[in-house]
Amino acid sequence: MIETYYRILKHGPDGKLLKDTGLLPSHSYVIQFLALFDAIWRPSDRAATDTSGANSVMLDISEWTSKFGRGNSGVGNDTYGIVVGTNAGTTAEDNENYALDTKILHDGAGAAGKLNYQATSFVAPHVDAPNVDLHISRAFLNETGSTITVKEIGMIIKNTDDTKYHLILRDVVADEDILDDYTLTVVYTLRTTA
Repeated sequence: MIETYYRILKHGPDGKLLKDTGLLPSHSYVIQFLALFDAIWRPSDRAATDTSGANSVMLDISEWTSKFGRGNSGVGNDTYGIVVGTNAGTTAEDNENYALDTKILHDGAGAAGKLNYQATSFVAPHVDAPNVDLHISRAFLNETGSTITVKEIGMIIKNTDDTKYHLILRDVVADEDILDDYTLTVVYTLRTTA
């Protein structure tokens, strides 16, 4: 059995932890997530709906060992890795979601309505008996001078061969207000249980 959880942490300007939701069950698996694993396990080429709504190659099996499913986006890159959004259109979670409703974009200079995206980081899978957990996290800093409210979170992977992006996880979350100079950190935990 595989389970996914998310956790949201909020820090003040002084770095002090102000809020920690703890692990909450994710309802985020979308069809592209299972399509990716289906292609790996077969192995076979696989197309899926990308974040623009088009059908594109998610996995080219001839090149997958170095190019498929990258989620390790660096500082300032809001096209893949863990992403956050405002969910302005209030799109519900659905198995066929392929993009966040309204993704908040990166800006390192404090532009209105944007967040400073830090690198997406991975903690190697580890045993947390009786489970094996894989943690993926990313911090988002608000430098805009005003509050930004996060209402949705997700994970996008990148196909580096032809630069297509595929949403594999999406959750609509309780409103998280990020005050100016505060940091929101999203942690996804993928868990297998014996």
